[in-house]
Amino acid sequence: MLQHAVYIVFLFALGACVGSFLNVVVWRLPRIEGPEGESLLRSFWRTFHGLAYPPSHCPKCNTKLAWYDNIPVFGWIALRGKCRYCGEPISPRYPIVEATCGLLFVFYYVMFFMAGIGPCPPQPIMITHEGVPRELPRILVLSLDWPIYLLDMFLIACLLAASLIDAELFIIPVEIPWLAAAVGIIAHAWVDTPTTPGALSATPQTAALAAGGAIGLILSLVLSRMGVIKPSFPKGEPLLEVDRAALLEEMNEARKSGKPHEHQHELPPDYTPGQIRLEISREMIFMLPPMILAIAWVILVHHVASIGSWWESVASHHWISGGLGAVFGALIGGFVVWLTRILGTIGFGRVAMGLGDVHLMFGVGAILGAAASTIAFFLAPFFGILVAIYMLLTGTRRELPYGPYLSLASAFVVLFYCPIAAKLAPGMQGLMLMIQQLFGGGSAGV
Repeated sequence: MLQHAVYIVFLFALGACVGSFLNVVVWRLPRIEGPEGESLLRSFWRTFHGLAYPPSHCPKCNTKLAWYDNIPVFGWIALRGKCRYCGEPISPRYPIVEATCGLLFVFYYVMFFMAGIGPCPPQPIMITHEGVPRELPRILVLSLDWPIYLLDMFLIACLLAASLIDAELFIIPVEIPWLAAAVGIIAHAWVDTPTTPGALSATPQTAALAAGGAIGLILSLVLSRMGVIKPSFPKGEPLLEVDRAALLEEMNEARKSGKPHEHQHELPPDYTPGQIRLEISREMIFMLPPMILAIAWVILVHHVASIGSWWESVASHHWISGGLGAVFGALIGGFVVWLTRILGTIGFGRVAMGLGDVHLMFGVGAILGAAASTIAFFLAPFFGILVAIYMLLTGTRRELPYGPYLSLASAFVVLFYCPIAAKLAPGMQGLMLMIQQLFGGGSAGV
């Protein structure tokens, strides 16, 4: 227990420091602007530079803060919630986010390494007792399983930042989920083995789907950048009637008072249902290359013996199967939400879900895997239904930012994916059998 206590104190401090950085991310990232059409690498460099400079300062008087004023949680308490230089109050949101992040790091440590609840446990240890082989389950141990803990805490931090931004501004900056996806792919390629808890190691068939889909995604991104595939809603997605009316009223009041409004530029067009369906069809075109190349590569692996044997030998390497397992998770996590967005928009003639939610689950899938991200997506409504009922009854807002509920569901799945997957296993086995028959036999993995 003493050892656990030491770890708990350290992890709270670490989490609070991460929370302090998240405060910077939440405030600065949505306000970092860049030229349209810039490369992904340039976008990340612009983001890093915008988060790092200028150094931490008081938002009221712009005075640079001393290091001891920046100590998470305790710095705010020592200052009694006021700036040392101008005396203006400092929002309690900063220490709340820091403390929340620190407590989350501690909570997941307790669940993983003390309660034994978390990523699917590794393969059991085989021992021989009195000549009889027995299996002993291996629980997670920090000294051995710290990579998956840190990876999951990185995801929790990303989800917290994305949720805070989405709840306030109804946007999810793509830098957050794409960074999560990159880290997830690299981490799983590095650590995944058959005995690694939470491993996403892919079978040759799943790896083929991931490789073909990834190449197709890159092709779609290139064609989009070249202008061959046109973006949907180039002037912004349509607003709901109630939100458009409220925003116009705010703009009129700001204009009368002589104060600038953050949406003083032109509002998104008031699309008709037919125009909305036309715009969303462009996203269907974007999805075609990943889908076609994923299916084509699987068919080649199944039906061309030389390609199949070569691919099986390639996919047998742990770093390839782990990395492609994470890629497969990212593709499926994003695809499930995107398909819901497209079908819902076509069916109702209004935008069903934000594209930021697609990016968010792309990042979640790269870390938690295809099945876990899919389960999180279907659990998310249960986390939002109480708030939705309250909003409907009070009439305060009809449109919900869905990112926080996707994040809550994903954080829940980090802990409880294994028992949920065990309950769903019979149905999943039937689904995989159907897929095997569709592609002409052979084994497939999730």
